[in-house]
Amino acid sequence: MKNYNIYSPTAGNYRPPLFLIAVMALGLNQGVQAQNFDVLLDSSGEVKEEAYEYLRKATFGSDQAYEKIQGPHLKQLMGEVVGFSRKSRDDGNRYWGRISGTEYESMTADWIAEKFDELGLENIYSQPFDLRPQWFPVDWSLTAIGDGTTLNFSSANPATRMPGFPGTMELEAVWVGLGTEADFIGRNVQGKAVIIQTMLAPGQMGNSASWEGATLRARDKGAAMIIGIWGYAGNLAVWQSLNAFQMIRNDDGSSRYVNQQLVMPGFFMGWEDGQRLRDLVAIGGSVKISATLKTETREGLISPSIFGTLPGTTDEKIYVMAHMDGYYDAALDNASGVAVMLILAEYFAQIPAEQRRRDIVFIGTAGHHVGSPNAVYLRDEGMLENTALMINCEHIAPTQFVKFNTELRRTTTITPRRWWVHGSQRLLDITLDAYRTFGVSLIGPMDGRATGEMMAIDKEAPSVQVIRSPEHKHTDGDIMALVPGVGVEAVARSFAKIIDEVNKLDIDQLSAAVASVN
Repeated sequence: MKNYNIYSPTAGNYRPPLFLIAVMALGLNQGVQAQNFDVLLDSSGEVKEEAYEYLRKATFGSDQAYEKIQGPHLKQLMGEVVGFSRKSRDDGNRYWGRISGTEYESMTADWIAEKFDELGLENIYSQPFDLRPQWFPVDWSLTAIGDGTTLNFSSANPATRMPGFPGTMELEAVWVGLGTEADFIGRNVQGKAVIIQTMLAPGQMGNSASWEGATLRARDKGAAMIIGIWGYAGNLAVWQSLNAFQMIRNDDGSSRYVNQQLVMPGFFMGWEDGQRLRDLVAIGGSVKISATLKTETREGLISPSIFGTLPGTTDEKIYVMAHMDGYYDAALDNASGVAVMLILAEYFAQIPAEQRRRDIVFIGTAGHHVGSPNAVYLRDEGMLENTALMINCEHIAPTQFVKFNTELRRTTTITPRRWWVHGSQRLLDITLDAYRTFGVSLIGPMDGRATGEMMAIDKEAPSVQVIRSPEHKHTDGDIMALVPGVGVEAVARSFAKIIDEVNKLDIDQLSAAVASVN
């Protein structure tokens, strides 16, 4: 029998492999240059765009037509959209971004209309929606004082829709961990600022404080304020509500949202700030929270949707939509979706009208983060009748994170996305074939409903989407560098192929079978 042991401490004849001798020799050479640990990173510390290039799949035959859709152009379009957010920031707004009802959302809409016009789309128009009174935080502060130390928190934001208050709130702080019933045992939180560690559910914008009912529990036990610590690494500033919500899978595979609203004084802060606050409380003395918040309720705001159509040869419709608003840079959510929508308009504008079977209607949709009024408008106005397909472009391709000790490390791959198809088996086959062709990574089980912009109308017509809500959604970490161009390109190419294949079939071949009633 052969002995495959490289080393036996009793054999007395161990010879180190040549490669190990070489390594040992190098280790003795003090002049050897230090290893470059950042070879895959750019000057800002983010993964280089070219590090993702290996993900691009080769195309063959008729699929080579989709090579016209290129990642660098998509990133350029995204950058222009992000520019409207940056203007909001540079104009001095603390609550900044392409916020619904603001001039920065309208600037985005006007820019999309100009793009539609340049591409030769027809019937370009703006559909305004009156918004209900909107919450706007204007200025705020949050500090903690204890053991002779004063902590300021750069990542602290007020919980969304939290009413402002005059003067300063000063409260004793109490730590309750994850905020489960067990965590509250022995803790008196009456009239105090309750600190809750919120563990994230990557991919769906959920967090433990929500699904454990921690915020509701704190309120019911008499807390005067809730402070949520967001996540498990980094120092993300997030816009998040105190609501208790989660998506629940039904027995038939469909899903539903359960949402219990909670409006009371509250703040969220990033993980690093949260650890400093936790450690101050851990000293054991009294810790006082001091908070201020000035808000405005703005009435009479309008959020516009922008429509443009590439006419086909029939009166049947395909809708391609992407919401325009977003918090901070909102590169993933949703400059990525707007870029995909526009590049699909570019691609199909190059096809002669007589070769387009159906009208393709492109929509930059209004007010997504304040209720998505465009979706119900399409339904209530009867615009979805005679529709062969709806595609929602949203949160297209975020980079994959890996939690490593106290770091949220970036990788050189795209995170798997949640996905949705409503329609026939043939539509499902077309969709999955396109994703396989271009390398769009997916989570195994399909979503039980279409989340996001299309949620209210996901079964009104055949529909398709991929979406992902990663750890940095709605935070100041939603930046361009975390949306690899090759990933956005793969989804855009897939959607183009899906539209082409759908145009070979009649609507009844694409629609979901109607269950018979006995």
